[in-house]
Amino acid sequence: MDTRKVQITGKSTYVITLPKKWALRSKLASGSHISIFYQEDGSLLLKPPALKDAKKTKKLKFNKPLEHIKRDIVGLYIVSDYQTIELSDDNIPDEASREIKELCQRLVGLEIVESNGKKIIIKNFLDTEDFTIEKGLKRMSSLVYLMLDELASVFEENDKDMCTHIITRDDDLDRMFLLVSKLHVDRLNLKKLSKHDNLNLVESFYYRLAANEMERIGDHISKIALHFSYISLSRDVLSILMELCRDCQTLFMDSTEALRQSNSELANEVLGKEDMFNQKLISASQMPVEDSIELIIDSFGRIRDYASNIAESAIDLSQL
Repeated sequence: MDTRKVQITGKSTYVITLPKKWALRSKLASGSHISIFYQEDGSLLLKPPALKDAKKTKKLKFNKPLEHIKRDIVGLYIVSDYQTIELSDDNIPDEASREIKELCQRLVGLEIVESNGKKIIIKNFLDTEDFTIEKGLKRMSSLVYLMLDELASVFEENDKDMCTHIITRDDDLDRMFLLVSKLHVDRLNLKKLSKHDNLNLVESFYYRLAANEMERIGDHISKIALHFSYISLSRDVLSILMELCRDCQTLFMDSTEALRQSNSELANEVLGKEDMFNQKLISASQMPVEDSIELIIDSFGRIRDYASNIAESAIDLSQL
């Protein structure tokens, strides 16, 4: 740790000198502007002007299974600053190129700028300066709400055609989840602070946890829609499933609102409804039906669990 003595010039200007090694490494010169970030613990974070580094490129050989390559691309997207990803091999199959293109469409900001059978070049055009974790989580919660709302309408109207639309929304939710994950990693890098990000590190951590729960909720909504599209249920059964869906919608929205407000009272109300919801699940599972609805009942239970996890995170945050 380095220390500096505070000096006062004039009547009200407080001055400290900067460590020479840091100034040289940051390429500071007379007239350079340094950004100052106020931390919640009272400390200051000094950020030198962004250095104009050469655009970074990550080169990957296409010498392992395609699924492994795709996972590497997702990992690079989330945790690295590479602006270019270059895949190369003597012969990249057309099917592999198509799958990588589909993957890039699921990652906000990634685009293929060159593909010729021997090389695929992916550019990252994402600018996260004006986008925050809070905005990302709000968008995710809106998507989940819409998916639950549409699922309730599916049961109410017995409309199987809408199931495809719900499943498509899950793809949008996954894209936003990966973006929030990337933003969280950026937030951990103190050198990349955004002036628009008002979350501290603890809040960022819990928001990332909540984003994970929302992504799982989306998976289960999609699973319910897919399963329902293949079965036929009576009007009475559909009515009960619609009620379960509306209950999940209320639990989810209350839990996310509790998280945003760090409201432990509202979060405890969500957790206090678990027993009543469990009874509804048990009653629904005992209904005489020709087609199996066990998967649907199980998924509603999982959605309730994930909403409860978000509520518990809200209680944790309320202690800050």
